[in-house]
Amino acid sequence: MKYYYTFIFLILHVTAVQAQNGYTAPQAVGAPLQGGRMMDMNITSRAIDVSKFNGIAGSPFLSAEYKQAFVKTKTGEQFSNAWIKFSTYSNEILLENASQLVALANIDSVSYRNEANDGTQTNVILKTGYPGIDGKTPESIYQILAYRGDLQLLKYYHTKVELVKKMGMPDQKTFVTTPAYYIYNAGDKYIKRVKLNKNLADEFAEFPEAKKKASELSINFRDEKDVIKFISSL
Repeated sequence: MKYYYTFIFLILHVTAVQAQNGYTAPQAVGAPLQGGRMMDMNITSRAIDVSKFNGIAGSPFLSAEYKQAFVKTKTGEQFSNAWIKFSTYSNEILLENASQLVALANIDSVSYRNEANDGTQTNVILKTGYPGIDGKTPESIYQILAYRGDLQLLKYYHTKVELVKKMGMPDQKTFVTTPAYYIYNAGDKYIKRVKLNKNLADEFAEFPEAKKKASELSINFRDEKDVIKFISSL
């Protein structure tokens, strides 16, 4: 199904309500969506029914709030100020159209600014187009955590629903997310799965200062934030 978005007139925004007993479907409140070009765009999408997630603890999304993002399609179309969510459960970019949640197809990349609880801001980049591995395809969406030269550190989110048993309380269906990490070499078009441990430093042997930086910064290669700091320092 195709939805046609006219950027001069289109009004979109989405908020999510997180109830105490689990996820609840979002409600529309209105905010502008602007296109990279002042013309109508054809966006391929499919409707998503999130009502089946009601009552499940946790969230199927990377962020609890909708993010104002820049979206680029594989055919070169670009959108700014698109209010989106990334579903780690279905590995899809979602937005709301005419009070209906839809998953966007043909996505190349999405980026937005994220502010942590301590006020620290980071640029979140979600990207497709990587070689198939571990059952994933070039359509699969990864987060680019850090990059230097041809090397990129990628994160893939595996989210599933599990029945969590609680002492003295009813069992609760819960969204559980497990990360997987990958190194991608853009020059060789090669991707491999890695673990966050001291051996990860070997993947950056082409950088002469890598070992020195790791020592100077006292990098803990089991810590994601430390690994990002290490790669950014090269």
